[in-house]
Amino acid sequence: MLPKLLAIDLDGTTLNSAGEISAINQIQLRRITASGVQLVVATGQDIHSASHYLKSIGIKTAYIVSLNGAAVFKLGQSKPLMVSTIPNELIDQMAAIGDLDQVNTYFSTPLRSYTVIRDQSLLAQFGLNERVKVIKNVTELGTDKQIAAKMLYCTKNPRLLAELVEKVQTLPIVAVKPDEMCLELTAQSTSKATGLRYLADYLQIAPTEMAAIGDSENDLEMLTFVGWSIAMANGMPHVKAIADEVTLSNDQDGLAYVIQKMLV
Repeated sequence: MLPKLLAIDLDGTTLNSAGEISAINQIQLRRITASGVQLVVATGQDIHSASHYLKSIGIKTAYIVSLNGAAVFKLGQSKPLMVSTIPNELIDQMAAIGDLDQVNTYFSTPLRSYTVIRDQSLLAQFGLNERVKVIKNVTELGTDKQIAAKMLYCTKNPRLLAELVEKVQTLPIVAVKPDEMCLELTAQSTSKATGLRYLADYLQIAPTEMAAIGDSENDLEMLTFVGWSIAMANGMPHVKAIADEVTLSNDQDGLAYVIQKMLV
């Protein structure tokens, strides 16, 4: 049965290990939008990356829940429909916690991104682009510090990541690990489900009429919010444990399998 809205994660779900959308996933995404289902990209990435992927495969109508639910956009519009920012005083505390030699920190507003680089070797896996401004410290955020919506710690040192997880637990924020190298931080009570909840009201679509597919810890709330939750075969064990079903294949074509099943 077709849902009225389908929310899809990007990394590990829509994108393969090369950061690309496979040919079969592209075909099925175009088919599901042509069927009238409202497509929503729900991602930890920013609006620019999400928009690029959608436009590159010919999707013209969609919504984007970016920065793990901290901002909601309509594809093609630069003004967010909804934003959840991190309290300014917490930005300083979070920046101080991440001020370690082997940790790169990232700061994102709904439209702009910044990074403090302490480990150059991390750039081989988490490269920069023209939209990410390199800064020396949090003070260089300027007025954008007032509208920061997401922070990210990145390190190759598992011990340091575990320490960061422990330290931020005392702060009134949401902290999730999308993988074994990163920790994502957003304002309290913010998640991808926050964005879907906003869209439920905005589009007048009940959560029970929504489906979502994801693979990581930052997808947990989204998967429990919707009426039909699907986890990827390559997903984290605790994510697969709470989903209504698990795909039979990985991030190369698992999404296409789900959409094909919906369209039958």
